[in-house]
Amino acid sequence: MKVFKIRLFSLFLTIFCSSFIMAQNSKKPNIIVILTDDMGYADVGIQGSEKDLLTPNLDALAKSGVRMTNGYVTAPQCVPSRAGLLTGRYQTRFGLEMNGQGPLKLEEVTIPERLKLAGYTTGFSGKWHLESGSEEEKAATDKNETRKPLDRSMYMPVNQGFDEYLAGSMLRYQASHEIDGTKIENAPKMIVNKDFRVDVQADWAVSFVDRNAQKPFFLFLPLFAPHVPSEATEKYLNRFPNATKERKIALAMISAIDDGVGNLVKKLKEKGILENTLIIFLSDNGAPLRPKAWNGSLNTPQLGEKGMLTDGGIKIPFIMSWKGVLPAGKVYEKPVISLDIAATAVNLAGLAPDKALDGVNLMPYLLGKNKNMPHEILFWRWRSQSAVRMDNWKLVKLSDQLTYLFDLNSKEGENKNVSTENPKIVAQLEKRLLDWSQEMTPKGLPEGAPNKADTYFFDTFFSKK
Repeated sequence: MKVFKIRLFSLFLTIFCSSFIMAQNSKKPNIIVILTDDMGYADVGIQGSEKDLLTPNLDALAKSGVRMTNGYVTAPQCVPSRAGLLTGRYQTRFGLEMNGQGPLKLEEVTIPERLKLAGYTTGFSGKWHLESGSEEEKAATDKNETRKPLDRSMYMPVNQGFDEYLAGSMLRYQASHEIDGTKIENAPKMIVNKDFRVDVQADWAVSFVDRNAQKPFFLFLPLFAPHVPSEATEKYLNRFPNATKERKIALAMISAIDDGVGNLVKKLKEKGILENTLIIFLSDNGAPLRPKAWNGSLNTPQLGEKGMLTDGGIKIPFIMSWKGVLPAGKVYEKPVISLDIAATAVNLAGLAPDKALDGVNLMPYLLGKNKNMPHEILFWRWRSQSAVRMDNWKLVKLSDQLTYLFDLNSKEGENKNVSTENPKIVAQLEKRLLDWSQEMTPKGLPEGAPNKADTYFFDTFFSKK
């Protein structure tokens, strides 16, 4: 906790060093981050991969702003991906590499904690999951050991920088306000709402905007969809009469997401603040495809799925829209990553840059003021996999046993391993990856027998490559 207080004090001091930036950003923009759950790269109509989608509002969002076709997240799994996004730091720096290694430590400073120092009101609605305990805690509890189970309540949004919140995946939510905006006395309190989870979470976000429209706000809306359990109301299911079962439910849930985005934009217009609001849309990872895990989402044309460091697991739909500021209808092809959201928000809030952040402020790149690559290189480490992307080259490793090199500019992409033909590139990328891994917790790259699930993935997608 001492480290946490020191970090916040340090951040507070940055305000006094930011007068020039503040002058340039005298009217701080609202920032909304919408995060979906297990939504594949293909599952927005404007991506052009699938024709059975109904996503008019998401398509309109992309047409009004920038669609990033090489947008990545930091992990192919929920908890680490969210930790990286909210902190703006590779989650492997603080040892939260995969599910089961939580919770997100309080000393890690989140986007809302930063923006509160710049006068923002902060709101959260949807799936949190960053209070999730460690495997050691679960094992101790299961064995009825004397170790006291971790009090997860202290790791909820209320203690991670959010002023107002509706935190929960479905039915039960830790809340500060009711769906209709009524303030709950002595919050946080647990409330029960049996309505369709996407509608509940999206409607609460609309009410947050309604009551906070006259001041700068940050809203994080991590909708629990189209992740399993797959469910949707007839309102959405009836829009897809000809779809097969799994795909139909996924299409319905995605359509519900789209309606929620549309209602949010409608409220911004109603309040006259759309032109002063940056809206960011992305998924936490790719869709699961393996038998009994498929939620109906698709990653077309990317190779692989959730749980893999191929693009099917970590390349996601990524849109940024700011009417009148960002160029409408722009397609940005250079690699960006979810880490960039924090650095961009810090800049727009008028705060001084923080070297602890691993991302970059994307605004100069998306506005065309900076023609360079936002990132020279990007890294990943997850379970028994590791990966690095530099320019058009991507290296993917399964422990220390298998190495794949892909030329992402080629027609084959990740469908063709070109490591044998490019030994110098392999050696260069392996060294950069190893050097980066020495800064992580724990240090180093995966070694020894791979995780069984990872072996399954690689056998499935690379058996003939």
